[in-house]
Formats: sequence, structure tokens, C-alpha cells
Amino acid sequence: MKKLLFISLAAMVVLFACKKMDDPGEAPRLFRPVIKDALESNGNWIKVSWQAVTGSASYTAEISVDSFRTIAASVKIDTNVHLFENLYWEKVYQVRVKANAADTSKSSKFADLGAIKTARFPTILNVPGLSDVNDNSVKVSWTNSGAAVTEIKILLATDSSVVSTTALNATDITNAYKIISGLSGSTSYIIFLYSGATVRGWANFTTKAPLTGAIIDLRGITGRASVLQDTIPIVASGSIILLKRGETYNISSTTNINKTLTFLAGADLLNPNKPVIYMPANFNITSGSTIDSIVFNDVVLRGSDYASKYVFNINTACNIGKIRFENCVAEIFRGVLRTQSQPAIITNLEMNNCIVDSISNYGIFNIDVATSRADNIKLTNSTIYKVEKVITSRNNSISVLVENCTFNEAPAGNSSSYYVDYSTSGTNNVTNGITVNNCIFGIGKSSSGAFTVRDVRANAATTINASNNYRTSDHLSAGNDLPNIITYTKTAAQIWQDPATGNFKIIDNTFPGRSTSGDPRWRL
Repeated sequence: MKKLLFISLAAMVVLFACKKMDDPGEAPRLFRPVIKDALESNGNWIKVSWQAVTGSASYTAEISVDSFRTIAASVKIDTNVHLFENLYWEKVYQVRVKANAADTSKSSKFADLGAIKTARFPTILNVPGLSDVNDNSVKVSWTNSGAAVTEIKILLATDSSVVSTTALNATDITNAYKIISGLSGSTSYIIFLYSGATVRGWANFTTKAPLTGAIIDLRGITGRASVLQDTIPIVASGSIILLKRGETYNISSTTNINKTLTFLAGADLLNPNKPVIYMPANFNITSGSTIDSIVFNDVVLRGSDYASKYVFNINTACNIGKIRFENCVAEIFRGVLRTQSQPAIITNLEMNNCIVDSISNYGIFNIDVATSRADNIKLTNSTIYKVEKVITSRNNSISVLVENCTFNEAPAGNSSSYYVDYSTSGTNNVTNGITVNNCIFGIGKSSSGAFTVRDVRANAATTINASNNYRTSDHLSAGNDLPNIITYTKTAAQIWQDPATGNFKIIDNTFPGRSTSGDPRWRL
């Protein structure tokens, strides 16, 4: 019996040994190309390269400005590098490539190789900032270099019709600026600067909307630091309080607000400095108040120390439709906004286009009691550095959006601080999710020499959506990472100009997020 079994097994081995292996055949199509070097653009051109694909007869490379709904340029080439030239200046292009086979039915599908913004036109013209524009005028400024400038033209952006032509005199050239007036509010224009017939640069801008409503203009009162605090209790709800640029206003004792107010830097095209609201004390809300909105626009909010100062330290029951910080600087506080002890309900809590630095352990937004609530929180287009906490809540929210922000030395590097922290079990759900897009995260803030931080904490039912986010190579994570976050190969000091002093201009031309991530003011 054993002999028969051995003979049967041997026969099976012979059969298997003699059986020819199945030929897997050829792949149905070529592999998609893979990017080789980072996309490059230092002018009105884009250089793209990709790894050679075995079996390819040629390649098709294409660019688009609208995610390939239309094609801006398409080339068929037999090399794995191409230079697209004569493109629009300062325009974001998407790039894709496919490998072509001799048998076209086996050509690869397109591979998306990313997006890149072409350089700005070489110019001596400065792009007008927010402080260079009001509702009917613009400050046009430039750097005197090369041939003397002679003329400024203002064109209507909608149809390029010429609105005004202004000849420049010797004083204008020496000053290197000119105020152009007579424009319409809420209107988009284009500046063209000339030396004779030669264009030296162009830039788009939009005038501000004309102010309407109850305007309380404090710009004519100087040298009286208490005037803002004195004004708040006596003005009507809905008032817009205009502050003088470069002036300092003191909040020397707790100041209760019970009405809709806007604090706004008044127009002064020759003085770009924001007014300063200096805060040895904080704002609070009058108990029982229902307020539509409180807005700070284009001001500096500066505390006197980190130990106990806030912009808002709310310890009363109240309902507020919106608190918004727009184009502000907030610095040297224990926290920017804190709710404590009583149910303060804020529907929309927003910060946009701001720079925040030197904030202690209560962070930017801190809902510090489970009876208070901020329904919708937005932190957008802003720079956050030297901040120990960012967004913290002990109660549920409807939505959180963090988008187009630069973070460094934030939050505290103690392995238990988060960028977004819904910390209290049972009241830590964000119904419509937490969304974090297009942000750059540098190192944590030193905590006794430790720099390790966490990203997001919330109820397991909370959806976390994240895209196009990067962190530097010296960013240390203790967990709770954002989905799909990309760790770049260089440190914060290698990506940014001078992060220690708050200069986050991107200096790394190979950084993939240089034109699409972080606070837009610093992008390439």
C-alpha cells in the first residue's frame, strides 16, 4: 500500500513538473507616468518632468486653468520633460501627462501631476493692500527703479475701459506713490503703471463698500486714550465706531457690551498703521443681552500681559449672533475669547485674515463651560504662532472650519494640546464635522523643552475632513493626526523666511504647497 501511494505521488510530481506555467500575457495598458521633479515656475512658464514609462512611444502633456474642463495647452512629445511657455502671469495651472503606446488602445490614462502658480509679472508696482484702498480712492505705490515712471491708468476690470489717466510729476516720483480718487465703491479696477509707452506693472484691486448706517467717527479726537471706552456705553446699537489709524485706545476696566457694534479703522491712505485697542482689562457682555453682532475690523488688539487678559472673558448668560475678527492683529493675551460659568450662546464665531501671536493657555477660542456654546467656528486665512491652544470647546458645535492658515509654535508642546479640541465626553460632537484644508503646521510651542502636539480631538461620531495640509519635518506629533496630512522633508526654518519673528513668507521653491497652502499672504 505504501509503495502504491509513493508511485501515485511521484506521478503527480511528474505531471506538475511537466505542466507549462500559464503565460500572464501583456498588461492591458501602460502605467500612468509618475512625477519626477517638483513642478517649477519662475516666470510665465511651467517646467514638468516625469519618470519614463517602459513601452511608451511618446507622451501627451496638458495644462489647464479650470481642472481640465478646458485645455490651455496640449503637446505630444517623445521626452519625459517639457517646458510650457508664454503662459498667463500669476495664474494657477493644473498639469497632467499620459504615456502613449504604439497601439493607442494600450496608452495609459492621464496622471495628474499637481498644480502650480506662475510667477508675478516682473514689476516695480506694489499690489494695493487693504489699507491702500477706501470706497473711492486707491494709493498707487511703486519702487523707483530703471526708467522714471510717467503715468498711471485705472481701468474698469469688467471691460478694461479706461476710467482715468494721471500724469506723474517730480514730487510724485520722489514720493513713489500717488492717490487716485473719484472711483466708485465696491468696484473692481486694474492699475497700469507706465514709463512712457512701456508697461512697468499692473495690479487688480477692489474698492471698499461705502459705509452706511450710524457712523461714530472718533478720528478727530487724538491724545485721549479713554475716548473709545467712554463712547461704547452711549452709542446706539448698530453703530460703526471709526478709529484713527496709528492712535491707541485703552480699555482700562471691564467694559460690558449689550448692543451690536463694529470697531473699524477709518480710511487714511497715507497712514497704513492699524489703530491699537490696548487692553489692561477685557470686554464682557451685559447679562441677558441678545446681540446681533460684534465685529472688530482692521485693528490691533493688544493685552497688557499673558496672565489674565482676554479680549472677551464672558461670564454672563447672553445670546450673540456673530463675533467676528477681520484683518486684525491679536497679541499678548491669556486668551482671545473665553466663555465661563454662565450659558453664553454664540451662533457664529469667526476669525479671518488675522495674525495672532503670544497667546497663553486659553488660546484663541475657548468655550470653557458645557452650558455655553459656539455653533459655527471659522478660522480662515490667518497666521497663528506662539499660541498655547487654538480652538477648545467643552460643548457641542454644528461646524468647525480651519482653512488657509499657517501655524507655528502652536499649540503647546506637552503632548496633550490640540489645534482643535472638543474635550468633554458627552458634549464633544460637531454635527456637520470638522474641516481643515490648505494649512501648514510647523513646530509646537516649547513646553519645558518639549514640542510634541496633537491635531484634533472630538467624539467618534464627528467626521473630520481634511485636504492639502502639510507639516514640517520638525513637527512632532503625539497622535490624533488629520487624515491625509503630508509631512514635508524640510523644517519650519527652511520653508519660511523668519518664523521666529513672524515672517512666514515661503522661501522654498520646491515646497509642493507653496502656492496653495497656508495663509495666502505668505504664498509664492
